[in-house]
Amino acid sequence: MDQDLTECREQLRHLVRTDPDPRVRHRAHALLLVAEGQTVAAVARLFTTAGHRVRAWRARFLAEGQTGLLDRPRRGRTPKLSADDRDFLCQALEQSPQDYGLPITVWSIRELQALVQRERGVAVSVYTMHRVVQALGYRYRRPRHDLRHRQNAEAVAAAHQMLDWLQKKALLTPTDSIWSMWTNARSIPTPTWRKSGGRRATL
Repeated sequence: MDQDLTECREQLRHLVRTDPDPRVRHRAHALLLVAEGQTVAAVARLFTTAGHRVRAWRARFLAEGQTGLLDRPRRGRTPKLSADDRDFLCQALEQSPQDYGLPITVWSIRELQALVQRERGVAVSVYTMHRVVQALGYRYRRPRHDLRHRQNAEAVAAAHQMLDWLQKKALLTPTDSIWSMWTNARSIPTPTWRKSGGRRATL
């Protein structure tokens, strides 16, 4: 019989009956059985746990009482990307991939993943990289870039006049009308990353 726990039987019975935390009641019940003469191994089997856990509950209870049977605070996972890694990622998102020697103009998650591994020696999953980029405040956007600044204004005006005249004279077929689209052409949408409330995050 465990002499130390025997002296605590009344306290353990009280915890088993009244403690609001089911984990405390569970552990107090296990220790009560030990106090009443059951072996640690037998109690561990009954409570489907390991003997070392029962011994740990015993040590904590004898040292701290009811507090020792409470769950210990769990440590969170260590971030896979350090603060310096995240600063590097922000810097990369504010620049063009070509600044890092890549033959592309827009960042993708996979390319950011490869860059961080190459430059920082940190390997993370695509999911983790996407989650970090989102947490940094960057969002995926598809802006449209207007190409009209590349057109000659006089040539556009002359072309419009000619198209209007041909349409009025019924000399322009529906097929020919397609050619009029070039005067209002816009570029194909280009994926990019933008930081919420900030400027465009790629060049």
